[in-house]
Amino acid sequence: MLKKTLLAICCCLLWSVALAAQEAQKSTEDARGGIVIGKDHAFTISAPKGWVLDNASGSASGLAVVLYPEGAAGLKGPVFMYANTVSKNQDKKVTLKSVIESDIKDFKVDSPNLKVTDAASLKTHTDKNEAVVKYFSGTSADRYEAVAYIEESTVVVMLVMSARTQKEFEASLPAFKELVQSYFFITGAVVIEEKK
Repeated sequence: MLKKTLLAICCCLLWSVALAAQEAQKSTEDARGGIVIGKDHAFTISAPKGWVLDNASGSASGLAVVLYPEGAAGLKGPVFMYANTVSKNQDKKVTLKSVIESDIKDFKVDSPNLKVTDAASLKTHTDKNEAVVKYFSGTSADRYEAVAYIEESTVVVMLVMSARTQKEFEASLPAFKELVQSYFFITGAVVIEEKK
């Protein structure tokens, strides 16, 4: 009887350890998010399933965070996403509309065949904000881009997906939508001291 009880206890312990290990692995897999902090903003985003959130490889290009499919070559890969912002505190004339107009104007300088398409707006994590979404094709870099513009009190946030081909663009749209829907603005009260 004692042997059966000890055997049952050992089985229960092993089962508990296996469940704990499984939960720990799941927590690690679910930890795909990060906080993007910069002048006048702090927000969170999460990498879509099967994507990597990388806060190092885009720094040379001035990007705080880059996302790409697992196993891909980051910014050199066929498709990637990134976050960018335009501060409203340095220029009170900055609005969602002015940022979109400026993007289109800048694209057209080098891309006379630029095509801009209005896409359906997307809800963010809290449903508080709707992202205005534009698709760009015919760019000078021969890339297809989706840009979600989100207006906050201190910045306009841009979540961007860039793909080499239309096929890769269309295949990655669900991941782009997942990224936008993960967006959550924390605060605009971020002050970054300049190094002296």
